[in-house]
Amino acid sequence: MELFPVLHELSERASRYSVNLNGRVSRTLGRNPLRGGTACVYHGTLKPEGTEVAIKTFYCTRSGSEADLKSFPFKRLFREVHTWSKLRHENIVPMLGISTEFDSTFSIVSDWMPMGDARTYVQNAENDPRPLLRDITNGLYYLHSHELGPVVHGDLKGPNVLVSNDHRALLSDFGLSTLNVSTFNMTTEATRGGSLPWMAPELLNDFVASKESDMWAYGMTILELFTRSTPFHDCRSDASVVRRIAEGSLPARPAEESTQFRLSDAWWEICISCWRSDPSSRPTITDVVEKLEATTVCTLSSH
Repeated sequence: MELFPVLHELSERASRYSVNLNGRVSRTLGRNPLRGGTACVYHGTLKPEGTEVAIKTFYCTRSGSEADLKSFPFKRLFREVHTWSKLRHENIVPMLGISTEFDSTFSIVSDWMPMGDARTYVQNAENDPRPLLRDITNGLYYLHSHELGPVVHGDLKGPNVLVSNDHRALLSDFGLSTLNVSTFNMTTEATRGGSLPWMAPELLNDFVASKESDMWAYGMTILELFTRSTPFHDCRSDASVVRRIAEGSLPARPAEESTQFRLSDAWWEICISCWRSDPSSRPTITDVVEKLEATTVCTLSSH
């Protein structure tokens, strides 16, 4: 099938930053994809190695017009390819390449993570969230101190953290991420980003995502993994969540039994500090690393 003009242009642009895997990736038949707001994630195999891969296939329009390249879905796609392709770290899901062979649209190919996401993983109470939080901290430290300039994740939460075969946490889903130093041949507008229960209050007022809003989400992710529940899970509607965040009505410290007695004072103090209403008063991820090392909650290494 001949590519739509916009898809061909998209492929050419994205191929500047990633390996084109056309002809080397096959999707697994009979296995239902995971469906999200912007893409489906299929299981597949990379040839000739036989490596298991995830194929993130985007929902894209098929009009083939030049205007499509300027639409938000495509800008988000460009941002994801551009940013993700520059990330190399043990706590970041590796991006292997791109493909334009599926569903007349565009796909990003990455390592398959058989253990699923962090939220699902900790539903088994025997799985201690603290090693995952160590890995998340290391991954976020890498992003915020990237050599090309700080990378803002923009949508940090348990479902966007995947767990590898050896039980490491790896950050994923960089569709809302921004790399401050951009060499991509297209302007990508900043976006506020985020998912509501993890969203910093300034993002409700159309501020753009920042390292500071990442830290707010990091605090909510700590709470999420210790409690195995979405932040503000007691709210019955999005409007209630928005009201709680806007009013500064923060989550209460959960009962020790609900966290398997794992949520120490040190971890809870980190949560509270990440939820300060003034973004400039929140700790940096470097501050958190130093605090955790000082309190011997866990040993963190920077890469």
